[in-house]
Amino acid sequence: MKNYRLYLVRHGVTQGNLDGIYMGSGTDQPLCAQGAAQLRALAARFPYPKAETVFSSPMRRAVETVELLFPDAKDKIILADLRENAFGEFEGRKVTELVQDAHFKQWMDPAQHYISNLAGAAAPYRYSGCVRRGILNAKYQGKPWRAVEMGNRLVQLAFGGELTVQYGELLPQPVPWAAIGYDLIVPVPASGKRRGYNVPELMALPLAKAMEVPLAPQALERTRAKRHQAGLPLEQRIANVAGAFRAAQPRQLEGKRILLVDDVITTGTTAAACAQALLHAGADSVFALAFATVEFGAPPDDTTPIHEDDEEDAYRDF
Repeated sequence: MKNYRLYLVRHGVTQGNLDGIYMGSGTDQPLCAQGAAQLRALAARFPYPKAETVFSSPMRRAVETVELLFPDAKDKIILADLRENAFGEFEGRKVTELVQDAHFKQWMDPAQHYISNLAGAAAPYRYSGCVRRGILNAKYQGKPWRAVEMGNRLVQLAFGGELTVQYGELLPQPVPWAAIGYDLIVPVPASGKRRGYNVPELMALPLAKAMEVPLAPQALERTRAKRHQAGLPLEQRIANVAGAFRAAQPRQLEGKRILLVDDVITTGTTAAACAQALLHAGADSVFALAFATVEFGAPPDDTTPIHEDDEEDAYRDF
């Protein structure tokens, strides 16, 4: 397996940066004279890495930064997916103005963020097409091996691990460095007993083997049966999962940095509720890792119906 070294470089200063303006994909400003001068001075003073290939956002500030810092790069590739998010109603407005805005105050208030319990979250795929079909096969078509395959794929995509075939079975090879930052792997509990197996737990098996981190499948338990979420607004989804989990083995969690595993992250309410229970039991931190996540055209609010869900009766057409 060939290894690559990846460098992340922030674009130079624009006039909007100097003016304290919120700039996302809706404000395509070039570098200002000061920003370009700073980059030239940095390039002359510090040896930037020699990069054969440079990937850039299509924003002018990013493209101009590439030209100044990596003029001799063999390949300069512009990727639309690297475009920044837009700031919506805050786009193009000064911070000094926004501090008086009620919506901005709410957005900046940590107490308003239901996912603030999580140290972070990641998922390599969008919940659509063959990815969605594979997850539904694992959950509702009696194909638990699909869940193990998803876990193997996470070993590769999330931690750069390799798989080998032994006796006709794909097995993950150890990735010792992947354990840095994690002491325990905890799967999200199953929503019911009818299936006979828990998809996140099966996904976590290859991860635990590759990372050489203990798996605690019984660390969390549900305090009540899962309530239907399909089509509900975000506010009601949050209320549905509030207090829905508890730590079954608190002593096992004390001081632990936990990797929480689930199949799909939609709004993040389930992961946040699990994290709250784990932290309350004494865990040090919780990072959520899923196989897929739902893509929204705009950030969901309390009136946005969430149609992507993992409820069985939501997929009678499957």
